[in-house]
Amino acid sequence: MGRYGLTAAVMASGLWLAGCAWWDPAQSPAWELAGQPGLLLEVKHYYQRHATEENGLCTRPLMEGVSRSEVLDEDDRQLRVWLAYYYRDAVRDDDDCSRLRPLRCGVMRACRGFGERTFTIDKGQDGLAVVEMSGPQRGRPQ
Repeated sequence: MGRYGLTAAVMASGLWLAGCAWWDPAQSPAWELAGQPGLLLEVKHYYQRHATEENGLCTRPLMEGVSRSEVLDEDDRQLRVWLAYYYRDAVRDDDDCSRLRPLRCGVMRACRGFGERTFTIDKGQDGLAVVEMSGPQRGRPQ
């Protein structure tokens, strides 16, 4: 690489890094929920910090995707949203399809599935904050 090639590569890298620092993923339309930019990202983080699935077997579920959502009610102080989603577990998501576990590679795979929950979001001066979620949660009796 010649002198000009190296200079161009350094400049391109600088522009790429500047673009990454400027872009906020929470403002992406992919994270919009109930007409609120970034709300789905907040809901996902709340779910991942608090939820359990499959009667407490799956203690670190990850919300992989939302298939449906509906605003249940909204006023000046709160918003309640129902979601249907797909989850898998960060710890118990076992992709081992060896001959020792033949059933785990099909329908009987643990800690993967579909769920639904209701989330309560407060509308505060500092923005939206998820404050409550239905369903099984860590630290709460089932």
